[in-house]
Amino acid sequence: MREHAEHISEPIARSLEEVVAMSGEMEEKLTQIKSCPEPCDDGMVKITIPSGQTRKMTCPLIASTCPYGEWLEHGLDRYVAGIMSGIGVPRRHLENFMEALQTKAFAGIDKWQVRGFLIFTGDTGSGKSFGAALAVHKYLKSLVSNHFDRSTWKIAERAGISVVWCAAMDISDDRETAARAKREQLAVIDDLGGEADTPAIQAALRGVILKRHDMKLPTVITTTLTMLDIDIRYGGRVADRLIEDIEKGGMIVECGDVSMRRRERS
Repeated sequence: MREHAEHISEPIARSLEEVVAMSGEMEEKLTQIKSCPEPCDDGMVKITIPSGQTRKMTCPLIASTCPYGEWLEHGLDRYVAGIMSGIGVPRRHLENFMEALQTKAFAGIDKWQVRGFLIFTGDTGSGKSFGAALAVHKYLKSLVSNHFDRSTWKIAERAGISVVWCAAMDISDDRETAARAKREQLAVIDDLGGEADTPAIQAALRGVILKRHDMKLPTVITTTLTMLDIDIRYGGRVADRLIEDIEKGGMIVECGDVSMRRRERS
């Protein structure tokens, strides 16, 4: 019985050795590719080893600068935009990611490290909410370890469950929204200052901001208010925490008084 088992195991062992050797030769061939092997077949290249075996393998040079990599990058952008639509990001902010205007809000996104508070201030229509949408897009996309491997994209969808987008007045009107705004991994508080000015409503918003500061959770705020206005409206404690956070890695982006909506119509 033992002799029979050894007789069977020998060819299996030889086959495994051949597979390992062939795999090594394939990997070595991949490392020898130094320029884009056109034409590209959906990101796959044909590798032929000395034994004559030919296999299709993922091109090691896929990047956003090659046609297939560019197509995948745009596909990931659309995929993330779909996740954001489910989160509740207004559709008007999702339609022009590919041709985003180079606003001050847009420029501020690259510098934010997705920690602490990112505050967009400025007049109505200056691109604050669009900047907030771009910040969410950046956060979700940054979680995808390999943009060119679609099997890794699902992590952005799972992360989307822990993102909340809400107007300041929604926090004051809905306890569940307020609870989510306190605990989710990323929160966007849109139009801070646009809610009714009553003690109860201000207390609800104050509670959300202070809780997120204490938990060190990344938070995006859009507002027409200055920091002095925030101090007056929500109290010195809120203003002090926001200033403290900005000094430790958060950001405030002044979007100015130019209406992007009027510019688009003109």
